[in-house]
Amino acid sequence: MQVVVVETKSQWQKFFALRREVYRDDPAAVFPLNKMDRQMLDPKRHPFYRHATREAFICSDATGKVVGRIAAIKDTMHNEHHDDQVGFMGFFEVIDHGDAEKITGLLVEAAEQWLKENGCDRIRGPMNPSMKAEFGVVVEGNQYSPSVMLAHTPKNYAALLASAGFSVVQKFNAYRLFMDKFDTSKWDNLIAFCDKTAKRFPDLEFRTVNPETFAQTFRDINNLGNEVRSEGWGFVPLTDEELDFMINNLRRVIRFDTIHVAYIKDELVGYIVNIPDVNWALKKSIGKWDWIRLPQLLYWLKRTPRTRVIALGVKEKYRKRGVSMTLIRRLIDVSTDYNEWEFSWVQHDNIKSIRAIARTTDLELFRTFEVYEKAIL
Repeated sequence: MQVVVVETKSQWQKFFALRREVYRDDPAAVFPLNKMDRQMLDPKRHPFYRHATREAFICSDATGKVVGRIAAIKDTMHNEHHDDQVGFMGFFEVIDHGDAEKITGLLVEAAEQWLKENGCDRIRGPMNPSMKAEFGVVVEGNQYSPSVMLAHTPKNYAALLASAGFSVVQKFNAYRLFMDKFDTSKWDNLIAFCDKTAKRFPDLEFRTVNPETFAQTFRDINNLGNEVRSEGWGFVPLTDEELDFMINNLRRVIRFDTIHVAYIKDELVGYIVNIPDVNWALKKSIGKWDWIRLPQLLYWLKRTPRTRVIALGVKEKYRKRGVSMTLIRRLIDVSTDYNEWEFSWVQHDNIKSIRAIARTTDLELFRTFEVYEKAIL
């Protein structure tokens, strides 16, 4: 076995090709467009690398075949925000191989060494490349295809990382709601609850966005989101460049009527952001090359029955007062095209938020992610 730094064009091709090799026989796997896949590791194209650095590695067997990959990532902004020296590993893949534990150990050792040389004392992951994108190992729900911006992994990755000395540092859950199985009595309760909220806050106003207001509204949402999530585990605020990058990407796939914002006397107090499930459309798109798949993707995206709520937040003084539930009601009222709604990700110990939503909707826990960490010796 040999682990080397990815440097040449040929090595990068093998690095990205390994993902298709690992998930070739996985019916739940979704393969991104090549451009989407590559930009997540491209320092010239992705603004994440304005405040982060990375090194990628591949592991080859005695025949020269690539059997594993990993990236070591140092996010300076994370370390400044949390006052720590945590490094990250991500883009981890290992083929189903008799020496999978050995391959994992060699890859982790290479990532640890690079992080140690760059001043880190712990390694956490998987992050691809951060919590602003795909992360974690899926330990429950691997049989389901991942929604947009969510990781998908073989279940055995948990054991492989444990064999390399990692232990669980945090868990996250995904919940879903099927409209064709919805309990109408709960919906009646939700309507009654929202009516009480409207009486409690007569100045409460809800707005949707349009192509002209989308960018500025999303910036306002991000500012409030940074305030709402500032104490969250692993949180790092989006930079202006990262936000613009996200806005440009979302503009191509978003439905403007599925973003709702709540104001009281022109003060933004809450938001809910929903994205049609791009992965459902990607899975329908056949072919290896982007120019073949992209037209199919755009066709199927308009027909996806699945959607994901990626962000729901309310200003602290209005929490527990009905604003979030009213946002959910408005969203589902408008977006009747979708049958399956996913609420993810939710930190495992954030029970209060889920209980509040579950009282008025039929939420089902169906996927769990784990994030791992170990000390660098």
